[in-house]
Amino acid sequence: MSASLQLLHPTPPPMNLVLYAPARDLATLLEARLPVGMRVQWQDSAAPIDALDAQRRGTPCVILLDYRREAAGLSSELARHLQRSHPDLPLVAVGSTAPDQVDGIVAAVRMGLRDILDLESTTSDIDAVLRRAGAAPHPVRSVPADAVHKARLVLLLGVRAGVGSSTLAAHLGVLAQQLGHPGAADGSSAEPPPPSNATLLLDLGQPAGDAALYLNLDSQFHYDDALRNANRIDATLVRTAMTRHPGGLTLLGQPAGSEGGLIADPAVLVQRLRGVFETVLCDLGGVPVRQVPRSLLNSADEIWLVADQAISTLVSLDQVLKQLDALGVRDARVQLVVNRHEEDGGLSPAQIAARFSLPLLATLPDCHRLRASANHGHLLLQDAPRDPYLRALTPLLLHLDEAAARALPRSWREKIALALGGLQWKSK
Repeated sequence: MSASLQLLHPTPPPMNLVLYAPARDLATLLEARLPVGMRVQWQDSAAPIDALDAQRRGTPCVILLDYRREAAGLSSELARHLQRSHPDLPLVAVGSTAPDQVDGIVAAVRMGLRDILDLESTTSDIDAVLRRAGAAPHPVRSVPADAVHKARLVLLLGVRAGVGSSTLAAHLGVLAQQLGHPGAADGSSAEPPPPSNATLLLDLGQPAGDAALYLNLDSQFHYDDALRNANRIDATLVRTAMTRHPGGLTLLGQPAGSEGGLIADPAVLVQRLRGVFETVLCDLGGVPVRQVPRSLLNSADEIWLVADQAISTLVSLDQVLKQLDALGVRDARVQLVVNRHEEDGGLSPAQIAARFSLPLLATLPDCHRLRASANHGHLLLQDAPRDPYLRALTPLLLHLDEAAARALPRSWREKIALALGGLQWKSK
């Protein structure tokens, strides 16, 4: 019997779990759900973190942070401190997906915590989260951040002009920045934290300057300026020269009215930008594949083809795929986003994906309010923050960070989609 129990519940590897929470009750609650043999050391969230140096000697140390709704703000402050002082320590958010607690989970995602322990989950799921956190490699403090950091680069390639690539990029960029922006769970703090460099929207689409129009921004520092100063790009130049949306998103694009043509090779510039930002979202809507720099196609982590159900668009999609194939870049990175979907609009998104042998990444509904908001110089986030179009962006947001997507169980996505509608950003 004893041997059978050992097979069913193998002894977990040595792991020092340190829980930072305002009160001890979470430690008691958590220990009742932990696998046999695991124990938690409770520390008050307000206590100094100097004691960690002694606790982490020898046995691997995993830090648990209380992300129940009432403690999320304090835990985010602590997470920022730990990310600066102990960047090699794995941080795990402890929260709940109960309807009245999901705001805490959203706050953890905003902070960039990739491992999230749900108090509503089973012991085996909790065990899996802790094992993954303890085994995951983390940057060592002695290595400069610039030497190990490489932002995720995602290309949004509209298969023809007018399919909504730039509109999608503007909304996706602001929401991605919001999820990566450190802040209180309810956004109620009197003094908002300084904006983070979570997301850059690199607008190289045609017609030039569309993203700035949708974001209602007037930039004085453009793509050509950045190319000339590529070797000087750092966090300071980004903060002082590049235009930032009130929601925190940084924009770098071409001035309105710029003529289309070959895009200057941005290899050095993109390398520098990937050292500053967490995600670089590059809009190439309306740009023929032959005009896209090869360095962008080769270095991209993912290439999202944006199309709709129109027959003319499907012909363009076929041509784009043939061109990508000829360049040798039609691979697993290439995925399909069907925009402006209507139930009776022709082939279904699944049929389109099957016809062209592409993974279907997301289906976005046709949205008349989207165009109305754009005509008033607004994002849909301002006029209708719970519109189905915005909720449909959830799989794209989670997909921008593979680790975050793996850490979030599928059942959480609808809850986070609902919470996204409550994301707030200041207009001044």
